[in-house]
Amino acid sequence: MEIGFIGLGNMGFPMARRLIQENHAVTAFDTNSDALDRVVALGARAAASAREIADRVATVMASLPTPVASLEVATGHGGVIEGSRIKRYVDLSTVGSHTAVQIHELLAARNIVAIDSPVSGGVGGAEKGTLAVMVSGPRDEFDVIRTTLEAIGRPFYIGEKPGSAQTMKLANNILVANVLVATSEVVVMGVKAGLDPNVMIEVLNAGSGRDKRKSRQVPPRDPPAHLRLRLCHRADDQRCAVVSRRSEGAWRAGRRR
Repeated sequence: MEIGFIGLGNMGFPMARRLIQENHAVTAFDTNSDALDRVVALGARAAASAREIADRVATVMASLPTPVASLEVATGHGGVIEGSRIKRYVDLSTVGSHTAVQIHELLAARNIVAIDSPVSGGVGGAEKGTLAVMVSGPRDEFDVIRTTLEAIGRPFYIGEKPGSAQTMKLANNILVANVLVATSEVVVMGVKAGLDPNVMIEVLNAGSGRDKRKSRQVPPRDPPAHLRLRLCHRADDQRCAVVSRRSEGAWRAGRRR
């Protein structure tokens, strides 16, 4: 399948590489020329802009770092919305349901199908092709791209409603953040009681408290500080979640309980 791929960062590059390895014809764009050169060396073709990609192929995927970047690439000046050949835009980024709906409405006015498709599993999952790929959009469009998405992981069809996959991704991230908070609190409690944090982590990862995320992300040295850093990186996810809850009315419902 011919695929346009925009965004060759920590997640985007290994996903684009997986698509190339599965014999998809990839045309790529990134503002980082070094990343673009690397993917071209693997067999991709280079484009000079998001619009150029949308002029060349019918299916465009994007993996971008922020909701603002996704909105600009999808619907801004020189974005895929101005392309002459594009039929569907698959957003692999975590942008929140509010932004996903915005993109859906603007692209629909140009007869371009927007497919929300955020991923979970981190860089390791992107490199191995084991990501959880959450998808919302028209079912027939999901069927068109399903085998392509299987190159990067396991696709899950969430539903037709725009933004549904983004809501699922944010629910996942909030759960992960809460696990990290709980782990941090437990370690702090133990340290204050005189326990060795390194030994605590070894015990937690060997016993019933083991969690593959803790095992992977909590290093022996200064676990609480590491956890604080990880949670800070999730600030954008939490802001997306607040916007999503407010737009769905869940915020008010939660306040009444």
